[in-house]
Amino acid sequence: MRKIYCALPLILLLLSIGCSSDDDNIPQDDIPIIESRTVIPDVFFERALIELNVDDVEDGSVLTSSIENIADLIIENKGITDLTGIEDFTSLVGLWIDDNMLSSLDVSKNSNLKFMIAANNMLTTVNVSNLSMLERIQVENNSLAQLDISDNLALQQLSLANNELQAIDISNIPTVIQLNTFSIENNPLDCIKVNAEQFANIPGQWTKDDTDIYALECN
Repeated sequence: MRKIYCALPLILLLLSIGCSSDDDNIPQDDIPIIESRTVIPDVFFERALIELNVDDVEDGSVLTSSIENIADLIIENKGITDLTGIEDFTSLVGLWIDDNMLSSLDVSKNSNLKFMIAANNMLTTVNVSNLSMLERIQVENNSLAQLDISDNLALQQLSLANNELQAIDISNIPTVIQLNTFSIENNPLDCIKVNAEQFANIPGQWTKDDTDIYALECN
């Protein structure tokens, strides 16, 4: 009996070695790396990316590593209705999306954005908050009822003609010389809020309806 009891620890040790997981023996180099992907729900947006050789398979997503270093994105007249996924274009400087079918646009996560050209869509909402480097906003021929540009202190060009804007406040722009292009004709507003320097030196290239006024305060 003493011999049997003495052999038990050795048997249990051998069993424990024999039952070790196969995963413990997999070389680290053979473990697959799962790359991050960005969801692109709009099929026309993804097709545009495929045309640009940014994506390769139409599967509702794109490798995030393929888009995060893109500086300029030109996808005009592609039938795009949803730009979800644009937030992962973290290096984006210029965005050209004229002549699509967008009703909303949020580029507030694209902190490097300087140029946004989105004319001739169906936009009712545009979010350009937190974009301190944004120099150009071109959204004429849309359906915007409001636009907050209070964070866009670097604006040089602002094209808003042919929208549904009830009011606009451009008094945050530091100097009148900086905003060299401003157009807001054919909107249902009658007052454009400006700062004191702008009010005293309205540039001749700014365009509005004859019935609109520039004022330090608007009702």
